[in-house]
Amino acid sequence: MTDEKQNEEVKFNNPKDAANIPLIWIHDMTWGYDESKKILFKKFNFNLKKWDFTVITGKSWTGKSTLVKFLIGQIKPYKKTLYYKMEDMSEFWDDEIQRYRRKIGIIFQDYQLINSLTPKQNIIYPLVLDSTPLPTIKKKYDAVNKLLDISSIETTEIKKLSGWEKQKVAMARALIHAPDFIIADEPTGNLDHENTLQIADILIKANQIGNTIVLVTHDEMLLSYLKQHVEIKTITLGK
Repeated sequence: MTDEKQNEEVKFNNPKDAANIPLIWIHDMTWGYDESKKILFKKFNFNLKKWDFTVITGKSWTGKSTLVKFLIGQIKPYKKTLYYKMEDMSEFWDDEIQRYRRKIGIIFQDYQLINSLTPKQNIIYPLVLDSTPLPTIKKKYDAVNKLLDISSIETTEIKKLSGWEKQKVAMARALIHAPDFIIADEPTGNLDHENTLQIADILIKANQIGNTIVLVTHDEMLLSYLKQHVEIKTITLGK
């Protein structure tokens, strides 16, 4: 069993040292919604480095979903609070946000698959958007197929897939374009115990082969399982 790593404040001795620059750095962020008097984040600090496996946990209404919205560029941060590779995301224009989103992989609890496309077409969709050459698409698809075993369902109608199968397709789609990092937002919320552990094993394997993972979950069983099988950083919101 590996020791759990705690989130630490980033220190920059040399801003040009690429190995020391996080993918995401949140610095002293304070945030609350206008319609609520509750402050979700008060001088919140967070950093995500390449190859991390970070788990964001906490009870309901502690800011997990809001943090995901910040990480995918859905909420615009205040100046000098949220950085992507040390670029202030508050200064990103809409087209820059769209380019940023193409550099991350997102796995949603409700899958967000395109029903009019086959599973295979859903998976390769990010590559098609980027006009990736067909030989490269095939090579990348074969790689995620090897990891997740999609072959038996790649032409099945989306509506006929089980929840577990839909989540496998969503995971393959998030992985296929080798993103800077992957956000898995409550990916096991609709799954039973057995399939939850299968999702965990896939995320562990994805991390071991070089993917950076941010997992958002309130599932204590899942968290316990991960601690036994992979080195993680845990951020608990609402303490």
